[in-house]
Amino acid sequence: MTITFFIATFVSLFALINPLSALPVFISLTTNHDAKWRNYQIRKTCIYILIICVCSYFAGSHILMFFGISINALKIAGGIMISRSGFLLLNAKHKKDIKGKIMEESMEKEDISFSPLAMPLLAGPGTMSLLINLSIVNTDIQKTGIIMLAILGITICIYVIFSLAPKVLKYTGQAGLKSFSKIMGFLVLSIGIEMISSGVLNLLKSIKT
Repeated sequence: MTITFFIATFVSLFALINPLSALPVFISLTTNHDAKWRNYQIRKTCIYILIICVCSYFAGSHILMFFGISINALKIAGGIMISRSGFLLLNAKHKKDIKGKIMEESMEKEDISFSPLAMPLLAGPGTMSLLINLSIVNTDIQKTGIIMLAILGITICIYVIFSLAPKVLKYTGQAGLKSFSKIMGFLVLSIGIEMISSGVLNLLKSIKT
């Protein structure tokens, strides 16, 4: 049960963050810099992602209470955002949201670790919505610890993948990354639909009662 929950949480977060499909953007933003600068940006990005994910998990429910947002509304809104990400991934366009002026500004910035890498490229609204939902559904300490381990595992994976970015891209190629994005897109779309259906069903039950 514990291992199954860890795997389910890890796969869900990995599918949403999807660091592999962010590799082309990362390489284009760091191509004119040396390895030392790239490694520094990767470390900072991983730290920011860890902070964003942990804060979303522990503070998200309090933010919802402050604004008077119900968990069902969060599930439906979060599910819509996650489903949109899934559709874009199926078309291999999810990480191409970072373009135009945002890309131009990022090329000129000295520090790209928080924006656009950590947010919104990797840990975006969909990831935060999922973590807030997990924090409300899973209240016991054991499951919280497992979710924290999953977040840490994702952060380590991002560090390894980004550190080996040129080799990974050379090995998989653009076609390989697109194929992987489509698989992740299917999983992300399923997560989004599950959140929407759960929110709608709970909302209907509350109306009936």
